[in-house]
Amino acid sequence: MLMTACDLGAVTRPWKISKQVAELVTSEFFEQGDRERSELKLTPAAIFDRNRKDELPALQLEWIDGICKPLYQALLKLNRKLQPMLDGIEANRERWQELCLSRERTRRATVSSLFPEPGQNIEPSDDVKTSENLERPEKDRPV
Repeated sequence: MLMTACDLGAVTRPWKISKQVAELVTSEFFEQGDRERSELKLTPAAIFDRNRKDELPALQLEWIDGICKPLYQALLKLNRKLQPMLDGIEANRERWQELCLSRERTRRATVSSLFPEPGQNIEPSDDVKTSENLERPEKDRPV
């Protein structure tokens, strides 16, 4: 357990360091996923799939909740002096959660702008060809 805790120690560090390590590890994972896709013709798991890099905050939350936090909680039972490490995990988890929520809000805003709610009156831009414009003769179309 201690070897694993040492290996995963970056998740306990201050945000700047923890995030940088997560991005470096993810970069290595993407290289492996690229090889799986090109050489083995496989679809890589999400954490290895460069095409899903925007999911990193959610993947980090899964990693923290499923692996890191339980490990350090178990170690804390052995030695209460490890509490600062668990506190670091919690602080970093909050930051990943903020990024995840921000990404979700951005995604929802994009989707709602592409697919407005029924009854919303959206005016087409001038470069959008509407059925009204297509039915008019070329000389009568707005410019």
